[in-house]
Amino acid sequence: MDALFRKLILALTAACLILAASAGWVMAQNFSAGSFNFEPRFSAFGATNPRVNSIFTYGGAFNYYVFDNVAVEAEGMGVYMDQNKRFETPLGIGSKASPASGIGANFNTRWHFVATSQATMFLGAGFGGLWADTKIPYNGFENNLTENGEVGATYALTQQLSLKGSVKYWHIGQFSNQGINAFGGTLGLNVSF
Repeated sequence: MDALFRKLILALTAACLILAASAGWVMAQNFSAGSFNFEPRFSAFGATNPRVNSIFTYGGAFNYYVFDNVAVEAEGMGVYMDQNKRFETPLGIGSKASPASGIGANFNTRWHFVATSQATMFLGAGFGGLWADTKIPYNGFENNLTENGEVGATYALTQQLSLKGSVKYWHIGQFSNQGINAFGGTLGLNVSF
């Protein structure tokens, strides 16, 4: 799993850099103050907690640009977490699959620090919450505070449509073995209004 996760991160990073470095034939989106966009998105994460194998999220976000190239974002998502419940047995330690599902919400900021006629690169960070149907990880809590950070790029497909990719860090819960540090990537499609 570790090797697969590292390959995924490398591929997403390379895709973001290629998109940002390419010059093109379409005008980039205008991220001017007062504009907004909607972005359906999907994310996949690996985790440093040995009890969690992978995390998948799906949902969307609304961005409002308070300054040129600086946005505030409200994100809502469904979450699926593949995790293992570990327990002691007479023969040692046992493990049983204990997947979790839930919903999450984040409030983020995003700054497009590089903007060309075709693409942008951005930094983002935020916080929110995650509410699950079971404890995550299994020795943690059902309701958790989350923090996140990301670096990524957008690539204009048309004047109102752009592809977004990012490499993301997502912390869930406490900063102990009852929390999760997740690293992964997000793909989205920005629709500007």
